[in-house]
Amino acid sequence: MNKLEKLLDSGKRPLYMCHMIAGYPTKKVSEDIAKALVKAGADILEIQIPFSDPMADGPSIAVASREALEAGATFKDSLALVKRAARSAAPVVIMSYLNPIARYGIAKFAKAAAAAGASGLIIPDAPFDSPEGTDLIAEARKNGLCMIPVISPGVPVERLRKLSKDARGFVYCTTRQGITGANSRFISDLKEYMLLARSEFAIPLGLGFGIKTRADAKQAAEYADIIIAGSVFVDAIKKAQKSPASAVKKVLLSLRP
Repeated sequence: MNKLEKLLDSGKRPLYMCHMIAGYPTKKVSEDIAKALVKAGADILEIQIPFSDPMADGPSIAVASREALEAGATFKDSLALVKRAARSAAPVVIMSYLNPIARYGIAKFAKAAAAAGASGLIIPDAPFDSPEGTDLIAEARKNGLCMIPVISPGVPVERLRKLSKDARGFVYCTTRQGITGANSRFISDLKEYMLLARSEFAIPLGLGFGIKTRADAKQAAEYADIIIAGSVFVDAIKKAQKSPASAVKKVLLSLRP
């Protein structure tokens, strides 16, 4: 088992996965943010490699990704941040999109991610049964990485069953269809949706999209093993006048009980 799987197997619940963007607002500050999140209690660190067309992300993360690229963030820099962040106690999961990975090379990427100390991959625009998704799964498995599926409400049970065959680590369940950070409204039948996911997957469930308050986190913890927050940290960084690292630390402490 890698670091993520050992944490999931420990029985600690709920876990908090905190999302950040490599190179945002700058390369140096993003490293400070990673350290601050872990210090404040992030159990899992999700590091996004900035991309110019992040289709699953709402305005906050999309704009921040663009600003990171404009500030000079590169794919290589992102992997370097992963390597430094992975030295902490918290396992690191890389979030990215297929386009930059394909340009880098799928096999080369998986090998580099593992060498940097990452434990898992979240690639929302690479369906598991697509040619690229199949290649990613194979390379992830070869390099000891967890390939984490993303599912949304309304996904047919047959689809969940197919995904369960190759899913490893945990399942990223979204609280609604759509993009990240748009609002904090969860679907009305959240319980039924999560129970269905629980019945089809033998691995832990994470729940994200729109978790911005302690009340949101408390509701998510009723159904999920992992509470996932992202846009709330990006928004805090954008508003921070002096210390973005202190701002994200404050936000995480406000989410935790």
